[in-house]
Amino acid sequence: MKRSRDRSAEIAAKRIAAKASSVVVNTALLGPNCSYGFPDYVTRGCYLDKPFTCKHCGKPEIWTATQQKWSYESAKGDLWTVAVRCRACRRRERDRKAEARRVHLAGVARKKAEKP
Repeated sequence: MKRSRDRSAEIAAKRIAAKASSVVVNTALLGPNCSYGFPDYVTRGCYLDKPFTCKHCGKPEIWTATQQKWSYESAKGDLWTVAVRCRACRRRERDRKAEARRVHLAGVARKKAEKP
């Protein structure tokens, strides 16, 4: 039997989830949480669209509820992370890191080949 406080929290979460821009949280699919608390979307019971400004280009963006669900539940991302770069800047940063990794590994391979 549920306590009335639990039941009212459940009803409130369902009410919020009824909004068009929200997606229900499946806590069983979330990655490990090594913290004493939970983020607000877990206690609320749904993801909501979050506006943010890209830290690289300064363009205002929205981190949608579906993107959050994928990040936290499918990709098992850290529960406390939030989006800080727009899609174009994320792609640019990923390509920059891949190129730096390629150059580094080519240098390591060259050094190994030069050793007698």
